[in-house]
Amino acid sequence: MSVEFHNVVKRYGEATAVAGISFTVEAGTLVTLLGPSGCGKTTTLRMIAGLELPNEGRISIAGRDVTTLGATQRDVSMVFQSYALFPHMNVLENVCYGLRRSGQSREDAARHAREGLRQVGLESYEQRQPSELSGGQQQRVAVARALVLKPSVLLFDEPLSNLDARLRRQMREEIRELQLRLGLTVVYVTHDQQEAMAVSDRIIVMNAGRIEQQGSPRDLYERPATPFLARFMGESNPARGLLRRLGPETVRVRLGACEIDVANANAADGEATVAIRPEAIAVERPENGDTNSLAGTIARASYLGTHMEYSIDTAAGLLFATCPRVERPLAVGDPVALQLAPRGVIVVES
Repeated sequence: MSVEFHNVVKRYGEATAVAGISFTVEAGTLVTLLGPSGCGKTTTLRMIAGLELPNEGRISIAGRDVTTLGATQRDVSMVFQSYALFPHMNVLENVCYGLRRSGQSREDAARHAREGLRQVGLESYEQRQPSELSGGQQQRVAVARALVLKPSVLLFDEPLSNLDARLRRQMREEIRELQLRLGLTVVYVTHDQQEAMAVSDRIIVMNAGRIEQQGSPRDLYERPATPFLARFMGESNPARGLLRRLGPETVRVRLGACEIDVANANAADGEATVAIRPEAIAVERPENGDTNSLAGTIARASYLGTHMEYSIDTAAGLLFATCPRVERPLAVGDPVALQLAPRGVIVVES
């Protein structure tokens, strides 16, 4: 079922948490609300759930106006950041809880709860207490408890923030696989850009209560519309360069002695701010570079096992770059010639 926001505003006293946002979550898709702390993403999720009501605007779910309806009238389920499992109940009882509250018999609730546990791979854990489960298993119980209510929309509020890095990767894959297999409509909140890119059909980036930009993960990473988004979606190096338009869709960017042609339909000739992705910078020794390179000097070097990280002084500013070659690392003070890949150079402000 779809979710639609129409010019929704939420205030707390004099403070505006959400400032007139509009968007649509299409049925059967996973859309992530992404942004830094305090941007309004969790408030937006809570308004979908009916835990907060807007001061202005309209919210609809499956074409039905739910703006003034409470949480129990909206046919949505929410998986909280803390999982909110009852410590005195076993796994089966936790999953049965919402079903029993909705009026199902003990036998029907247990049957549906076991099916929910089977869907998340925990059918043999029904008699365990929450304290006997790992963080990932607790999260799956919380998902099963939400799924058995057969909601029109499933909501996730920072569901992986309490897990370590390896388990976060595993669980985000499981959430995505479950969403695709069951055809669920999911709204997902996180502040982690990689997590959002890994699970989402579409991402809505919020900043200071407003929507900064929305689109597919590739669109937002490769074509950020604002300097904030270029900085926020992955690593990027801000630099000043000179632009010269070559055609309707292409501009030439000059950074020091280096010129590179990039796709852009809007920028005008003159000085501009560009974002350079670290992975788009090839770090070469001067003898391996050609004349169309950006000269620099290694200012910092860090070994990270799988790759090197370098900070490099250049005429375009201090640039951060990654390099997969760890067998012959460069040292602080070494001269380098930087080659820039067009795909990783983005004009963000002219």
